[in-house]
Amino acid sequence: MASTFSAYHIAKSGIQTAQYYLKVTGQNVSNVYTDGYTRQRLDTYAVAPTGLNGRYASKGDLAIGGGVDASGVTQLRDPYLDVRYRMEHSKTGLTGTELDTMDNVQDIFDEITKNGINTQLTDLTKQLNTLAASPSDSNLETIVKNSALLLTKAFKNAAEQLSKIRSQETGSFQSGGIDKVNNILQNIAQLNREIKSSDISEAPALELRDQRNSLLDELSQYFDIQVTSSKVPIGAGRTVEEMQVSLVSGDKKVTLVSNDQYNQFKLDTDPQTVEDSVEDGGGNSHVYASKTINASVTLTDSNGNVLKGSDGTTPLVTNDDLKTGVFGGYLAMLNDSGEYDAVPSKTFGTGADEVTSPATASTTRGIGYYEKVLDQFASELSKTMNGINSTDGANNKPMFSNGGSDSSKPITAANISISDQWNNATGSYITATKDDELPGVDNSSAGKNILYMVYQFSQEQTYKTPEDVTVFSTSLNSYVSKISTTLGLDIETATRQNDTYNSNLDGIDTQRASISSVDVNEEVINMTAYNQSLAASSRFMTTIDEAIDTIINKMGIVGR
Repeated sequence: MASTFSAYHIAKSGIQTAQYYLKVTGQNVSNVYTDGYTRQRLDTYAVAPTGLNGRYASKGDLAIGGGVDASGVTQLRDPYLDVRYRMEHSKTGLTGTELDTMDNVQDIFDEITKNGINTQLTDLTKQLNTLAASPSDSNLETIVKNSALLLTKAFKNAAEQLSKIRSQETGSFQSGGIDKVNNILQNIAQLNREIKSSDISEAPALELRDQRNSLLDELSQYFDIQVTSSKVPIGAGRTVEEMQVSLVSGDKKVTLVSNDQYNQFKLDTDPQTVEDSVEDGGGNSHVYASKTINASVTLTDSNGNVLKGSDGTTPLVTNDDLKTGVFGGYLAMLNDSGEYDAVPSKTFGTGADEVTSPATASTTRGIGYYEKVLDQFASELSKTMNGINSTDGANNKPMFSNGGSDSSKPITAANISISDQWNNATGSYITATKDDELPGVDNSSAGKNILYMVYQFSQEQTYKTPEDVTVFSTSLNSYVSKISTTLGLDIETATRQNDTYNSNLDGIDTQRASISSVDVNEEVINMTAYNQSLAASSRFMTTIDEAIDTIINKMGIVGR
């Protein structure tokens, strides 16, 4: 039969468990405003009756349990919501980084700026119109030259600002991306070590797990990650948990942290030319696309050695594995050039050796796109002006040059200058009239060639990349406006995506908070209930004591 004093054990377990409940509740309440804290819960179970399966157990004994016991303290988290949160976080990291960069670029093409390219181009056409009325007036031509000079300075200023943005974004990628992630990976590995040590000592280390979860949430904004765990035996039939963090790229998974071992990322900012080639039936290799990479990321071990793939030569992690998150945003802005990266399919070889290369699609319009589209503007403007001003069809009277001694180098926004011939000319340099008939102008005017220059500024044309991919159609007068419009549409699209992703992220975070965060009102209710449970168990102990006292000291003498 059950022990006479077994009720004491039941009462004791109730009192002890109620105290545990109150302690856990106190821990929750005291950390209600602690960032990253996860609500804790006491896990309990009912103690089963003992002795019923013994050889001499009486069938008449009632199967009354042995009270309650606590198996440990756990955190209230939903792993599924953690996965969803981290997946969505990488999306906000991508769009947020792209938006920050595009906002900086937008300032360069702001048409409100008084000394911008558009303002100077308008002034140049105005001065050319004035000169066309009196083409022999040297003072008016000097004004035109000064206006053209200011235009070249506006081009150079825009190119310099783009270069500064590239430099700033590269620095931010290193300090706010690579260095930050490397520090997070190192800290996660350290926390893994401490948590495993606590698990071996059978301490839950819940606060350390909170720190680790916060770091994992932060890490997830930089790229897609996967968090897994495995049970590792430590002897005597016991196991402890070890955690792994992996970089996910499609079906590819690369380990970043394995328990207390971690890898590191490395940023290379030396420009590299990457080529895509195809081999024809005769074994000849043909390059069909090439691209300059201004920033590349690789993965190293903790000693700085670059980790290689299965072939032993290719880096284990490349830019292609980092298309999402903050890393993906920086790499896109620093390396991609939109339509200038697109390449149509090409055919190489003949007959049986013939092979067709695949077409390469456009990429994100990063800083490179705006550098190249601005260079194309400077080149087209110079080509137009130089061609109209020349009299022999061989560019004998250029108005603009690349500012160097090597005339074969292309004119870009960074080097466009007034030509030495025009700058050193003492008389009239701008060609006022040609013998041929010119469309769109009054051919009877003494300055019809100058009017033709002005006319060309308003003529719409299609601008294409060297690979014959259309960039857009516009006129020289509207070129900057077209760039600004394109950039504005990209910003609008990215903003809409970013708002959507952030809204989804907030919704998931709210769901997580409803499970994992501390609600003071709920904890106060729990505190009252646990206090009542403690009082009831204490009263039960007193009642059992009174009953046992009656059995021992008063039984047999009742009624005397």
